[in-house]
Amino acid sequence: MARVATAFAGMTARADEAGCGRCFDPDEVELLRTPGVPLPTDLVRRVVKKHPSHWADQPAIIRRILPQLVAVLAGGESEPDLMARGLAAAGWSRWPREQAGAVAGFLDTWWTRTLRTKSPPIPAYAVFESCVTASSSATPWLARWEAETGPAARRHLADGLGRWQEDLASDCSPFWWWWGTEAEEQAAWREVKRWLAGQARAT
Repeated sequence: MARVATAFAGMTARADEAGCGRCFDPDEVELLRTPGVPLPTDLVRRVVKKHPSHWADQPAIIRRILPQLVAVLAGGESEPDLMARGLAAAGWSRWPREQAGAVAGFLDTWWTRTLRTKSPPIPAYAVFESCVTASSSATPWLARWEAETGPAARRHLADGLGRWQEDLASDCSPFWWWWGTEAEEQAAWREVKRWLAGQARAT
């Protein structure tokens, strides 16, 4: 989180950003256009959960709220995958190296710490779905899960299998807020299904 705070310090929305007048009042948009001013946590939540079309420059908006957004995610959030959609839509992986590296580092640390924690603030399967949604890829998160062999990670795997039982049977993806094509979403879900099947056989 400190790395994100440093990488995105002083970021603001565009000077001409007006936002969606139905969802955000002028004072809230003015806060987003003002650098270095702490934002109300409720505003951060609402900003990232709204469809990107609410903003003239959604990536700039996401950069503005990122230092507080990562704190919200790490502390526990009921809809982390919807928040992750905002990150994915902002195209963070194509940002300058320092910025993209800070976001990737947060996601990796968030996921790793979750796997090593017996009772994390957010269930591991929800953090996994969020990381997959944020990055539009299941590969790195599955690799991390496989590398973590402690009792907490194994318990989280059992919980995930229970969570996704109906999805596995119906072939429906659990990535409700996927930002990308349906074909890409289905490819990611097939990768997860193959990995889960292999883990189930190994237990």
